[in-house]
Amino acid sequence: MGRTGKKRNVGNKKKGHTSGERANYKKFEELRRDNDSFRKYYKAQELVSEDEFPEFMEKMRMVLPTNFRITGSRQQAIDIREQIMTEFVPYLKSISIEGEQIEPPHPLEWYPNNFGWQFQIPRMALKKSEQLSKFHSFLVTETEVGNISRQEAVSMVPPLFLDVQPNHYVLDMCAAPGSKTAQLIEALHVGVESGKTPSGLVVANDADYKRACMLVHQVNRLNSPNIVVTNHSGERFPNIYRTDAQGSGREIVQFDRILCDVPCSGDGTTRKNVRVWEKWRPDDAHSLNPVQTKIVQRAAYLLKTGGRLVYSTCSLNPIENEAVVAHVLDHFEGALQLVDVGDQMPALKRRPGLATWKVMTRDGELHDSPQTAVLSTMSRSQRRHFDSFFPLSRERMEELHIDRCMRIYSHLQNTGGFFVAVFEKVAPISVDEKKKAAAKAAEEHKRFEERLRALSQAKEQAGEGDDAEAEAEAEATSKRPADQEDAASTDIDTKRTKVESAGNDDGDEAEVASDTDAAGETKAPYMPNNPREDPALPENPFLFLDASTGELKKILDFYGIKESMSRNGFLSRMENNSYRSVYYVSDSVRELMVLAGQRLRVVNTGIRVFNRNCVKDAGCTFRLVCEGTPQLLPHLSERFVVDVPFGDLRALLEEVNPLLATLSEETRSRIAEVPVSSSVIIRYDPTAHVGDEEQPFTRLTATLAIPCWRGHASLSVHMDKNQLCSLIHRVLGKTINRNAVGGMQLANNNKTQDPIQTQDQDQTQGQQQEAENKD
Repeated sequence: MGRTGKKRNVGNKKKGHTSGERANYKKFEELRRDNDSFRKYYKAQELVSEDEFPEFMEKMRMVLPTNFRITGSRQQAIDIREQIMTEFVPYLKSISIEGEQIEPPHPLEWYPNNFGWQFQIPRMALKKSEQLSKFHSFLVTETEVGNISRQEAVSMVPPLFLDVQPNHYVLDMCAAPGSKTAQLIEALHVGVESGKTPSGLVVANDADYKRACMLVHQVNRLNSPNIVVTNHSGERFPNIYRTDAQGSGREIVQFDRILCDVPCSGDGTTRKNVRVWEKWRPDDAHSLNPVQTKIVQRAAYLLKTGGRLVYSTCSLNPIENEAVVAHVLDHFEGALQLVDVGDQMPALKRRPGLATWKVMTRDGELHDSPQTAVLSTMSRSQRRHFDSFFPLSRERMEELHIDRCMRIYSHLQNTGGFFVAVFEKVAPISVDEKKKAAAKAAEEHKRFEERLRALSQAKEQAGEGDDAEAEAEAEATSKRPADQEDAASTDIDTKRTKVESAGNDDGDEAEVASDTDAAGETKAPYMPNNPREDPALPENPFLFLDASTGELKKILDFYGIKESMSRNGFLSRMENNSYRSVYYVSDSVRELMVLAGQRLRVVNTGIRVFNRNCVKDAGCTFRLVCEGTPQLLPHLSERFVVDVPFGDLRALLEEVNPLLATLSEETRSRIAEVPVSSSVIIRYDPTAHVGDEEQPFTRLTATLAIPCWRGHASLSVHMDKNQLCSLIHRVLGKTINRNAVGGMQLANNNKTQDPIQTQDQDQTQGQQQEAENKD
């Protein structure tokens, strides 16, 4: 993730700035892209051969190309891909910059369905180039509405190895800024029909509240009711309990998939974070290793047996990578195993994990073992964890299959540097898990004994002699589950595991129970007004709404929301016993939030489906919201859904508030059935108009659903301006003057200028203005 867990400077004082004078500013091009200690350290690790090392270093100095990813779970993903391939690739092929032909964007060969793309032009050059402004504007607009995510290529890798399915409970322990979380949400929704919700969920957690808010902005673009954003330290993520299957006790809610993209030194990001070169120190990883280890250990407790965990960093340092992996595997004594994913994504070039490495101390000395280092030169925390920075014995490293880890280097496929390890949990870890496994084995053994007695009695009644019991036992044994013998012999170990307390630099150890107290939780209920560590969140808490009474019932009745939409998922933030917005979450999210109660610090969740309007004579005090339209549409009364031909769709996009009189007669008759001063969905299905004379600029396959406000004599589109820009570009092939859109007044056709202009018109006006300025 390329960020450390704590700040080195306190307050406003910064090194070298005590005099009040500004430091000498260096331009981006003037920053030194080298570090002698960095070079010495990584050459000693033998990451690559000696002949390959110059190429390795040279590539790390070069600026990254532009990478982006199409949101694969959305219906319009294919339309966006088609637009790039048919409109922008040919357009960019014809452009030359400083006399050189540029290479157009191309799909990443290892990313599924051609949804991952790379453009050799660096991001800053793309932003500043006039010739590329059209493509840059497209990327910005589609990113803001969630159709595209700007993401470094190697950052896309970890979620792909998680293999998320729609029924999975997924936890992203260190989620901000959220690009990988977005991939997890996409994977959860793959194959799920519009309007329906997957049975799984994604919990996106981050320890920093401000970063968690940034995460909210990222995931809100995807409009998923199956996401919960929380604010906890990863190594202290709380236990959530539910009643066990027998109904006689409780068990911890565990996850099918967990992503640990942990805080790291980020020295694999030198191509985009140039200042890493000057700030890099050999002992940066020393303070991060303990935190990274605790996060993975906590994740192991929260992972279901049979579940998958992916650990990743944007660091090349083995102390943050293989050292963490090896010592975690050794700690759990076989309960976790590394998964061999060598046959997955074969087009992705990678190198195996390291079995040996050296540790560099602050004095620049390299050490093969802790015995050769001078401990007196280290801090107390470094001395305490120093042994864990080194590899285990060669035999043990081979047993753990450390070579199954993946190292991605910049020069292999023109990317940043990255590390990925894929774990599978093959045995219970906590006391609760072992008790559950033993109880299940005992129950299966009981059924086996009953089946044995029944078979024996049946054979005795048939008069088959003294061998009946032996034959019955053999027959019953043949039907016994293959894994029952192993499960029945599970040893319930009630020992407490020593786990260092999170963020404790003084070296004090906290004894942490391996079951209910693994997160550092006490058995007493967590009270938000007296928190253990974290301050209370500034937002009002979410409260679930009763769909059978009050304003919510009136909303659902007015819009004719069918029973096919669950009534349990509506919630809101209450303020003075009132609410401005209604959100919707899946049944799985509701269950988790109810079970968690005050334990879970929820920053945000769900999608907004209704907003309070300010029109006094409105038929309903709430209107439909664009982000909730895909979720509501299949359950909405047909009275509020109007199918239109392309001509009416064009009029709706070209005019600010098109008069109803300008629309087709059929559309007018349908809109007449909608109450005045209320929301209506205008729907265009391209598959129903294949043979029409008028067609969209880009070939569409996905149905468009546009929320509008039905006035007395006109319609107005209720969409975010960025979504409107995206839609107009795809449907009409025109570029919007974004400043004009921002200043538009949505009054009845009272428009002073047309905000839609083709790229040629924009360039012509710019040339005219430039000529006027010269005159």
